[in-house]
Amino acid sequence: MEYEQEDDELSELVEDFKSMVRYGNSRFFDSDELELIIENLMDDCDMEYAGKAIDYALRLYPATYEFKIFKVKRLIMEMEYDSALKELDDIERNYTLTAEFYMEKVLFSKMTGADQNSLQLLIKAHQLEPQNPDINFSLACEYVKKSLFNKGVFSLTQALKEDETLDDQLFTFSFLFEESQNYTEAIHFFEQLTDNVPLCKGAWFALGLAYSWNKEYEKAIDAYLFAISLDETSSTAYFNIGNAYYEMNDFSHAAQYYSETLRIEPEDFHALSGIGDCYYAMKAYPDALEYYRRAFHINRTFPDAIIGIISVLNETNRSDEAEDFIYLAFKNKPQGFELLFSVLPFYEDEKQIAKLKELFHLSIKQLQNKEDFLQFFTIYCAINDDLRDMGIEVLEEYLDNDEVTFVIPYFLAALHYLNQNFESANNYLKTALLINYEGANLFLSIHPKLEEIPVIQELITTYKPN
Repeated sequence: MEYEQEDDELSELVEDFKSMVRYGNSRFFDSDELELIIENLMDDCDMEYAGKAIDYALRLYPATYEFKIFKVKRLIMEMEYDSALKELDDIERNYTLTAEFYMEKVLFSKMTGADQNSLQLLIKAHQLEPQNPDINFSLACEYVKKSLFNKGVFSLTQALKEDETLDDQLFTFSFLFEESQNYTEAIHFFEQLTDNVPLCKGAWFALGLAYSWNKEYEKAIDAYLFAISLDETSSTAYFNIGNAYYEMNDFSHAAQYYSETLRIEPEDFHALSGIGDCYYAMKAYPDALEYYRRAFHINRTFPDAIIGIISVLNETNRSDEAEDFIYLAFKNKPQGFELLFSVLPFYEDEKQIAKLKELFHLSIKQLQNKEDFLQFFTIYCAINDDLRDMGIEVLEEYLDNDEVTFVIPYFLAALHYLNQNFESANNYLKTALLINYEGANLFLSIHPKLEEIPVIQELITTYKPN
């Protein structure tokens, strides 16, 4: 009840401020009230009124440091980086600097791509507030990025001891290790962390992930089970145990743990499809089909379920039914490119191009934004050498489509350049530059190799409008 009363009072305070702005009502707000109003508006991403509240607060209290920091936060959130930098420089010249100031500089650095300074800024913030959990957490991230793992464990331990809710954000560190593929260091890092904070569910879960990356599945299962002992509602831990057993070809235990996931999250289509995979591996095709279909009915664009259904139908000599299902899956919902190319092997070789075109057309005609779809299709073909010829054949059918005719020549040029068909590529690029010169950057973004082909830069320079 006390919290509800406080929320009501804050809502009333915010509405009073908005009324003052809208109708010119006379109302005085002290600095504490204005801080609450601004925090609430920014939490709600109401930047229009947040900006008005900050300006009003600075008129009343021009020397108040907190309102200057709020102004920096708003400018960064609205990507007004030049103005934000001016405000940060002004604060640095005229105020005693706080940990919050350095944290805003860190955010500014990251948003503007200059985050090489982040570590030093965080160290300065830490010197001012060594027990601040957010600072310690951010510091740990920077240490891990720079492979200073022992320092990272120490800072992260401090953060978790000060604020156990940060447990839910440990996926940040798992992502860093997975991105760098530094699996051995990930195991050491999370082993140390579980020693330091043994009741931290997220640390045990992260350790399970690290073991799985390193194919140490039995150890991964033990770590996930410890996470479950700390939180029996962790459906993802059950699911990952299922994955570990599946990788060990223990399909009955895998299905058991996928089922535990469903006990907590009955609509988890990944778990349903996982059970389907187990039954498929055990050649229990009717059961596999049941679970794949249940997953598909929840998410009709889930590739694993769709491929699972097709695989079962083909395995049980129902290829005509499989083809009908593929057609309906694409007809009723636009599907992704991974699935589009994954279903092709189910057709005979001579049918594949025709089927690719058919399924592609079924998807694209359901979309409002065809340009983005064609762009991502081109990128997908560009990074897969074997798909470029297919991609060219499909894209050529859209040359006369009024909705996308201004970008198709760029996409065709890209695939021809990558296939070293320079005569066709040059012709398409010249056409594209003549009808839509502004699309040159979009063209170059399709594949990094396009930046390295000299004739492309020559043509872009030659065809630049005066």
